[in-house]
Amino acid sequence: MSRIITPSSPEWSEGLTEAVAIGPPKRLFVSGRELPDWKKCIAVVGTRRPTGAGRDAAREIATRLAQANFIVVSGLALGIDSVAHQAALDANGHTIAVLGCGLDREYPKQNAALKARIEATGTLVTEYPAGQDPRAFHFPERNRIIAALCRAVVVVEGAGRSGALITARYALDANRGVYAVPGSIRNPAAVGPNELIRTGNASLITSADDLFEDIAPGLVWEDSDGPLGRAPTLDAVEQAVLLQMDDGPNPMGRVSADVEAPPGKVALTMSRLEVRGLIAKRITGYELTDAGVRARASLSYA
Repeated sequence: MSRIITPSSPEWSEGLTEAVAIGPPKRLFVSGRELPDWKKCIAVVGTRRPTGAGRDAAREIATRLAQANFIVVSGLALGIDSVAHQAALDANGHTIAVLGCGLDREYPKQNAALKARIEATGTLVTEYPAGQDPRAFHFPERNRIIAALCRAVVVVEGAGRSGALITARYALDANRGVYAVPGSIRNPAAVGPNELIRTGNASLITSADDLFEDIAPGLVWEDSDGPLGRAPTLDAVEQAVLLQMDDGPNPMGRVSADVEAPPGKVALTMSRLEVRGLIAKRITGYELTDAGVRARASLSYA
């Protein structure tokens, strides 16, 4: 069953009021799971005609985000959007699709099955009532909602005037983080992200690990309920990572393989432990700091 939410609804995301471009929506039509806190959401957007490399990048980033319990947001378009939604679902994660038409319209038709799967386990969102067909001007309006629902936007391929670049500009207007995956100068679909990076409007990332390293500091301060670096403040995965760390350099892949948690969750955890000062990143891998050694020892004897 679909529902209507407004700024007075408990489900209304605080971030929506910051959709400064065009203005925030007055209401939203929602189906599926409840809209989460915008700080838990990351948008992955891009061209409708991606290269194989672009698909691989979007799939890796969305998978790792879902594994780390972030919600993946996109626009249900063909190409990068579809890859991001599908990857999040395959990782048993929550994904949100923001539509440029009514909830009852199948657009694009090729994504009817994907839309149904998202509605069953994720969330569909639109500001257009039932019966409203897609229109060209709906999609820039939709893109501001994508940006407003998220703490950051990741652009994976897009032409210089693509919808993904519009979403990135809306994200900048709303003071959100913007990240872009670089591409070959011979690839027309890489013009958008490369330009965002060149102008300093986006941070360059080549994998989800780069994104985790950047957002981990904010997560530490948001989630901490006590002094940083003390064993009692560590969650189960953080403790498991510390207990698996040797005294020498520890490559990310080895630690991830030894800890019983999704690779994306482990990657984010290691970034957070680095911010907490318990491990340090070296060329050959991660090493325990003195504080990390003490924390590991306290866990070993607990």
